Amino acid sequence: MSNLIIFSLLSNRRLAKRIAKKYNAELGEISIDHFKDGEVLVKTLTSCKDKDVVIFESTAIKAHERLFELLLLIDSIKRTGSKTIKLYIPYFGYSRQERVSWINEPISCEVVAKILDTAKVDEILTFDLHHPDIEKFFKTKFTSLPTTSLFAKYYKEYLNKQNIDIKDVLVVSPDHGANTRADALVKELPGTRKVILSKIRTAPNYAEHLEFEDDVKGKVCIILDDIIDTGITIMSACNLLLQHGAKSVLVGASHAVLSNKSIDRLLESHVQDLVFTNTIEKRLPKNISVLDISKIIKL
Repeated sequence: MSNLIIFSLLSNRRLAKRIAKKYNAELGEISIDHFKDGEVLVKTLTSCKDKDVVIFESTAIKAHERLFELLLLIDSIKRTGSKTIKLYIPYFGYSRQERVSWINEPISCEVVAKILDTAKVDEILTFDLHHPDIEKFFKTKFTSLPTTSLFAKYYKEYLNKQNIDIKDVLVVSPDHGANTRADALVKELPGTRKVILSKIRTAPNYAEHLEFEDDVKGKVCIILDDIIDTGITIMSACNLLLQHGAKSVLVGASHAVLSNKSIDRLLESHVQDLVFTNTIEKRLPKNISVLDISKIIKL
């Protein structure tokens, strides 16, 4: 694809390189300058005149900075005369602020959507969006791509390697909001069934699991979520399942936010296996598996 140029800023450089190689596309060069007063200047060093451009950039870790850098890059690319711009935001920051949970809160995700709409790219894509209602915030064509096939393949291989009978496996939704994700995995793993946990969130980044109505005794439980941040939700769910007799707990999540050394707490917990995708690129311990989303990206 000689007419295609791939860009990334800071969050998804390895992913951009894989995609460029996969499609025999040019990898665009950029410069990012930070000034002493905190201002930033981002520009393309590659001319995009009459070219189709694809940008990969997760708005993770100081999401507001990643977002503004992204807006500046898009403007720079447009000024070189690009033909089209497709924007992949593998992890969409602020997606957990899609509704008002506490009095006088803004719907931050809607604000971010309005800002991104001003960039006037041709399409925005992400992976495993926190809530489907977020798509309604955008005027720009917006698509959330599922990673279920990656997790299904991973767990089929894991269960086979560990000689675990599929009938002894439960897919656990850590809350009602994750039901659709759990249903999709159950469909990909015939013979399993779903368990839903009830959860109450008493403050930001804190969740307490209350109860569930099912028998998990002797079962291998797979908890599948979109985001692991502090890990409190997952550890609470894991402890609850084990207290009720689960044989082991496996945990999969699309987005490895992992703030405040949560990865250390997870590794010290009773989680048997931990797997993420590479929507957020970071160094993880070798005993944590990472699934490559480039396998399901089609340009």
